[in-house]
Amino acid sequence: MSMPIPQGSHSTPIPTGRIRQNQPFPFAPPDRQQSIFSSRTVSPPRKSTGIPRLDVLRESRLHQTYQYQSSSQARLRSHRVGYAEYGPEHGHPVFVIGGYGCTRLVGIMFEEIAFRYDIRMIWPERPGYGLSEECNSRKITALEWADVVIQLSDYLKVRQFSIIAQSVGTVFALAIVHKYKKRILGPIYLISPWVSTQAANTFKWTRRLPAPLVAKTISLALDVMWVFNKSSKSDEDTEDEARRSNSSDKKRNPKSRHTILAYEEDELLASLDDDVDLATDFPTNRPLRHFVRPKHMSLYLAMNKRRMSEAYSQGQLCDLMVALEKYHSFGFNYSDVKIPVSAVWGDKDGLIPQKAIEYLASSLHDVRLKILESEGHDLVWKEGVMEWAIRGIAERHSKGKQI
Repeated sequence: MSMPIPQGSHSTPIPTGRIRQNQPFPFAPPDRQQSIFSSRTVSPPRKSTGIPRLDVLRESRLHQTYQYQSSSQARLRSHRVGYAEYGPEHGHPVFVIGGYGCTRLVGIMFEEIAFRYDIRMIWPERPGYGLSEECNSRKITALEWADVVIQLSDYLKVRQFSIIAQSVGTVFALAIVHKYKKRILGPIYLISPWVSTQAANTFKWTRRLPAPLVAKTISLALDVMWVFNKSSKSDEDTEDEARRSNSSDKKRNPKSRHTILAYEEDELLASLDDDVDLATDFPTNRPLRHFVRPKHMSLYLAMNKRRMSEAYSQGQLCDLMVALEKYHSFGFNYSDVKIPVSAVWGDKDGLIPQKAIEYLASSLHDVRLKILESEGHDLVWKEGVMEWAIRGIAERHSKGKQI
C-alpha cells in the first residue's frame, strides 16, 4: 500500500515494524597524513578556509594497486585492483563502495570530512574502473567481488572495518556483510540503496532484452534522467538547459558519463550563489545544496577531468549486469543481512522507486531509514549526506572504544 508523502526536505520513517526511528601524471611522494589543504602533515581544522591543493590528485596514495588472487573454482579471475586511501593513516577504517560510474578518485572530495572525524577511507575500484583491470561482464558476481575487498583488507592489515555504500554499490556491500559478517563493524551506511529488481519487481522491461541492448538503453535512460530530473525547474528552464545541452554535446564526447558529469557540474554551479557554511545534517526548510563549495570547485573539476580520462565503460557494463541480475542472481537475499543498517533515500529517486525502498525496509532485520523529500538519486553529492554517514560511524566507533 502506498504511503502519503508530505512536502519538504526532512526525514520520514517508512511505517514498518522492523524499522527503528532515527535519532535526531608522475605521482607525488606518498604521505598518508597529508591533507588536501596544505603540504603540512596535520588534519585540517573543523572549519577550514584554505583552498585545496590540486596537486593532491597526483599523490601516490590515490593511485595504489594490489593483485587479487582468485580461487581455481571462481568465475572472477585474478586481476589488478585499484584503490585509494583518504584521511588519517591510523583512523578508523571505512571501505566506501561507490555506485555506477564511481572511481577511487571521487573520495578526494570527502577527505576533509574524513580528517574531521578521524576516519581512514579506503575506496576500492571494481573491474573496469580506473586502475582495476577489466573482466568479462558474465564473470563478475557480488559475492565473488566480496573476496576482492577482503583480500585488500588483509593486504592493508585491516582486520575489521565499517562500510559506506551508494546506489548499486549497496549490492556489493551487502554481499561483503553477508559473506564476511565477522569482519564488519556495524551499522553499515547506505545512500540511495539499490534493490533487487527481481524481488522489487522493477525494471521488468530489461528481462527479455539481450544484455548489449539493455546496456545501451540504460545508458540513454541515465542521460535523460540526469538532464531532465529537476522537478523544481520550470518548463522554460528545462528548455533552456536542453538547448545548452544540445549545443555542448556537439563539442564533446556524447557518452553518458560526460552527460552525467556535466549535469553534476550544472547543479554545482547553481548552488554557488553564496559560500555559507553548510549544515552537518539535512535542512528541513529548503532543497539540499550541492556538497561542493566554491573553494572546492577547482579540485572538483580537476577530479572529474581526471576520472573521465581513465577506464570506465567496462566497469559500467559490469555494474549494470550485476544490478539487473542479467547473468547471475545476487546469490543472497537482503533478509540474510543481520548487521544493523542505516539508509537514506530521496523520494524523487528516478532509479529506486518507493516500492523498492519499501521492500528493502521490510527485508532488512535492523534498519534506520531517512527519507529526504523532493530529493533524487544524486544524494551522495548533496550537503550533509556523506557527513551523516561518516559522523555516524565515528560516533559509534568512539562509543565502542569507551566501553
